[in-house]
Amino acid sequence: MASITDPGPTDKSEVCLDVMNTLQCWNNGSSPLNRSRKVPEDLTGGMLKLTWLKEHFSKCPEDASSETIERYTRAYLLYLVGSTIFSTTTGNKVPIMYLPLFENFDEAGKYAWGAAALAMLYRTLGNASLKSQGTISGSLTLLQCWSYFRINVGRPKINEDPSGNFPFALRWKGKQGGPRSNSNILAYRKALDLLTPSDVQWLPYKDLDLALVPEHIESNLNLKASKTMLICFDKAERHMPDRCLRQFDMSQPIPENVKRWEKKIRALGEGKDLTNETESEANGTVQAELKEWLDRKLHIVEGGEGVDESEYMQWYGKITRKFVSRPESLESEFQRTVAAMKEIADIADSVSADGIDARDKKLLDEIKSSVHHCLMDIVGESQNGRRKSAVKRKRSLHSNIKDETTD
Repeated sequence: MASITDPGPTDKSEVCLDVMNTLQCWNNGSSPLNRSRKVPEDLTGGMLKLTWLKEHFSKCPEDASSETIERYTRAYLLYLVGSTIFSTTTGNKVPIMYLPLFENFDEAGKYAWGAAALAMLYRTLGNASLKSQGTISGSLTLLQCWSYFRINVGRPKINEDPSGNFPFALRWKGKQGGPRSNSNILAYRKALDLLTPSDVQWLPYKDLDLALVPEHIESNLNLKASKTMLICFDKAERHMPDRCLRQFDMSQPIPENVKRWEKKIRALGEGKDLTNETESEANGTVQAELKEWLDRKLHIVEGGEGVDESEYMQWYGKITRKFVSRPESLESEFQRTVAAMKEIADIADSVSADGIDARDKKLLDEIKSSVHHCLMDIVGESQNGRRKSAVKRKRSLHSNIKDETTD
């Protein structure tokens, strides 16, 4: 399966014209090679608006020629990858560099789209983890399904329709269920922080029916454990199954240190297929990252015997961040405590004393009294604290004014 590498011209004006020549025919019978057409205003910086594609190519004419049908098909495929596996942070644009990959539909089906989608997602996840980054892109549906298979946080209801068995992601088709379906990000962070090892499905694919998997995919499923390089055009990202062996039903030792690699690879021309090159040719023309991809079948990770996972857990505890949420300030914790106490007080006040015996009524009154006294004490201390702070600020301000007057 060919890696997806840099497809075609680097001159942006040439690329833009190629898009126009490939996608749009302004007048019936005009030659697709006519390079006098104007580039659409919705094409800037090598990015084309998805709304432009939808507006011009959402409905193919019924009497369309085979050439026109192919043109509309390419437009649809460009829209598809731009809104799913290769989505951008803009939310409405797709890089036109993907377009030449659809010039030959038979060849397009031979590319490693899954590996390219993972490479893109790994890169965007890395970028999203930076403090300066406020958005995320890539195949977020893939990321969601990865989470659904492993943890029950925000998980939708399982799709009971038997026709939705493959791809396996279709099992989560449907509306989100559970009490957090409309929760904000803080609720999700708290739910993630409260997870325990027993809440995680460590073997998410163990009970999946592999008979549903098409043969050409099943024959390559062992590549999920390949320690290799994932490539999407000029992006190269490592696939490191040796760091998550539990999901493959293997014991997890302390993994090797990650070797540095070139995250930007050289352009090799339009979707170049390197799978048939001999080793000697590859050594001379392919840089190390592409060579790793070519040798992916030779680097399938296997679990070791007699592994002491306690050593791994000690190591992991030192290098990971255990909680997603930010450390809570004392003021936030105070406000949360007050809110919880008010909720308890409201519940106690709503309970009717009718029909309960004297002993239970006395207990209910004690609960109400304790909660209300506690609230009064908390609010009183808070008000006293605020008054003391105000007095301190006032004294400080008065002292500063006095010093300025003296000077």
